[in-house]
Parts: sequence; structure tokens; C-alpha cells
Amino acid sequence: MKLANVLMVDDELNILNSYRRTLRNEFNFDLALSAQEALEHLSSNKKYAVIVTDMQMPEMNGLELLKKPWK
Repeated sequence: MKLANVLMVDDELNILNSYRRTLRNEFNFDLALSAQEALEHLSSNKKYAVIVTDMQMPEMNGLELLKKPWK
């Protein structure tokens, strides 16, 4: 069975690692430590079923990230 791709975005590495440990058998993960790093993932050809983002991050918050056009 093919696992869905999920992009996790948070400026705290411990939080990202905890998501990955908890859900590692359920999804394929890409992790981003900033909104800018997430945009780089999103500009690739990879398709994501879900994007989970922290709302309070430096430089760009989660809502601003989700409003950005990518591709």
C-alpha cells in the first residue's frame, strides 16, 4: 500500500521529530524548519496529500505560507 506524502512545517525540530516518530508507519514525511523551506518543497514536482504547519513562525506564519502560490 502506498503511503500518502505529508509536509510538516515547524520552526522547532523537536516537534517535527515527534510527529515523524508517532506517524512514521502511516505517512511519508518531508520536514521543513521554516516557511521558506516549505515553499522549496512545494515548488518541486512532489504531490502532498496534507500540509501541517505551525501558525507562529518567524518571518512568515502558517496562514501566510498556505496563502502563497506555489509551482
